[in-house]
Amino acid sequence: MFLSCSYDNKSQSIQDIADRWIDIEALLTNIPADISEPEVETLVKACDNFFQSLQQFQGSDLHRIYRAISFLPQTERSFNNYRLRDIQEIGIISDLTLMFRDSIVSKDMEKARQTSAEISRYLIRLLKIDGEAQRYISASYFQLLIAFIIFIAIIALLIRFLHQSLARSLKREEEGTIFSHTYMLAQDEERARISRELHDTIIQDMRCLMLETENTGSIAADIIRRTRDICNSLIPPDFRFSELPDALRQLCQNFNEKTGIECRTEIDGNIKLEFLSLEKRLQVFRIVQEALSNIEKHAKAKEVIVTMRQDSGVVYIGIGDDGKGFKSPLDDNGQIITGITKSHIGIISMKERAVILGGRLKILSAPSGEGALVCLEIPIVCLEG
Repeated sequence: MFLSCSYDNKSQSIQDIADRWIDIEALLTNIPADISEPEVETLVKACDNFFQSLQQFQGSDLHRIYRAISFLPQTERSFNNYRLRDIQEIGIISDLTLMFRDSIVSKDMEKARQTSAEISRYLIRLLKIDGEAQRYISASYFQLLIAFIIFIAIIALLIRFLHQSLARSLKREEEGTIFSHTYMLAQDEERARISRELHDTIIQDMRCLMLETENTGSIAADIIRRTRDICNSLIPPDFRFSELPDALRQLCQNFNEKTGIECRTEIDGNIKLEFLSLEKRLQVFRIVQEALSNIEKHAKAKEVIVTMRQDSGVVYIGIGDDGKGFKSPLDDNGQIITGITKSHIGIISMKERAVILGGRLKILSAPSGEGALVCLEIPIVCLEG
């Protein structure tokens, strides 16, 4: 009974090749010395299939991997008795297979058996090399896996470190905002207290002095007026009884009367400010007040316009003048840049109040005599509730 070895297109390994040759040797063992034509045809077909398996293996990715490993330095491999360059012996086996086939065709069974033994010897050698290669590849994969796990662990630790650093930074920023908020409230309370003290002491004393001394009356009157202006600027408006637009109009009117600089307001009558708490309305008022104070001190302006409008969920408040302009300590994104001087303290204060509002303060100006525009943007969505 003869065993037929059919050829397929599946990827071959050295073990597959050895199994095919075992089948051929089984056929050869059962064939007598006077081989018949059908037996010759069967062996020739088996040899052709075996030869094709060798050719397929030589063109496979596995053979290329073995060839690549074979060129590694001996110290980087775990082979003691074999060298993978011997994988080239596949070519020798191919030549021996052709010799075996020719012996079968010529019915020289003695030579066929000798060639078969030689092929078996080379295949045993290749199987040992294959085992060494498989162990080396497995060890290499394990090392790569360990390296990958270490890499992932390092990345995870780095991400954790960056996350903790970001969390600490956000916490410091939040604490700074809370401190600034508390400071601003305490500052406004202190202003109100000082205003009451000035009104109840100095102004009253100056009135008495005016009544007693005729010559110093005009001087005292001027001191009283100046002190009253200080009181009015220190004490905040009571937004429980007046709206923010009305407070801004009154602020502009007082500014006009005090400085002689024309100050106009353009406030949208349909603007909705219910989302602003009383405290936040005071912050808006102080920003406008500080901007007008800076104009009075530095701008040499002839006209000022205070605008307020609402558009796309954002309240815009602008204070513009036609003065000499200046170099802003804020960049285009409203962030503080280096080079802060004492003259910029008021602007930094406005910036901090804008942060409390959850908004953004921008200043458009340059020392070119084209004036300045202070713009406060307050997102309504961020302040709801």
